[in-house]
Amino acid sequence: MNFIKFKSKSSAFTLIELLVVVAIIGILASIVLASLNNARDRGKIAGIKSNLKNMGAQMELSYLDNNNYSGISTGGTTTYPDTTCIGPISDMAGSITNQGATVRCLSYNNSSYSDVYQRWGATALIYKTVAPVEAYSSSPSGVVKWDEQGVTTTGTPTTPDVEMSWTQANTACTLSGGRLPTLEELKTLADAECIARGNSSATCNAALQRNPPGFVASDYWSSVTVPSSSANAYYVSMHYGNVGGDPKSNYGYVRCVR
Repeated sequence: MNFIKFKSKSSAFTLIELLVVVAIIGILASIVLASLNNARDRGKIAGIKSNLKNMGAQMELSYLDNNNYSGISTGGTTTYPDTTCIGPISDMAGSITNQGATVRCLSYNNSSYSDVYQRWGATALIYKTVAPVEAYSSSPSGVVKWDEQGVTTTGTPTTPDVEMSWTQANTACTLSGGRLPTLEELKTLADAECIARGNSSATCNAALQRNPPGFVASDYWSSVTVPSSSANAYYVSMHYGNVGGDPKSNYGYVRCVR
């Protein structure tokens, strides 16, 4: 009897085929990992913004009770507002800190100054402290995200920040899809970012210590008109952190929020 012998073919992968498969798996894994990281970051930011919103609401309740922000932080001076979170919002602040961000509860309580000066009690979050800064702040108007760059008079993002009149600044921010920040939003960012960069209260007001990364060490326009003079608007210095009022025709730096 004759038997037909079959030669078996090897089913093993060649080295090139194995390398191709490994490369494809690596690419897919990197895509999935990037998506997971983005989703995790989005979840973290959403949680932080929710806490900021709740903190802002609690601060306003405290303000209504005390006519100042003494219920959420202690004292403070015109040169250096207090930044320690106390009372019912201390746990919320701790929750944000545990997520790797920096949060500050600012307060300047002095009845001899107008309400617009006292309302520095907004909470600021610095999520990323190296340029470009990713910063959020909470105020009576809600939680906002700061633009990472300045704008030109036509609303185009630009670096470094540029100067323009108050009217031009309003138009530029509107064209960019944002708006000029309120006074307390500007003040909050100046102080919170100074602390976030590791500057102590003893050195935070020194020259070149206060301006956040990406900001010019000079005056930035707020959206707030001076109550006693409609021709003037408030600004905040990102150099020393002080508040002042200038004619709207003067030139100041611009950073928008949204």
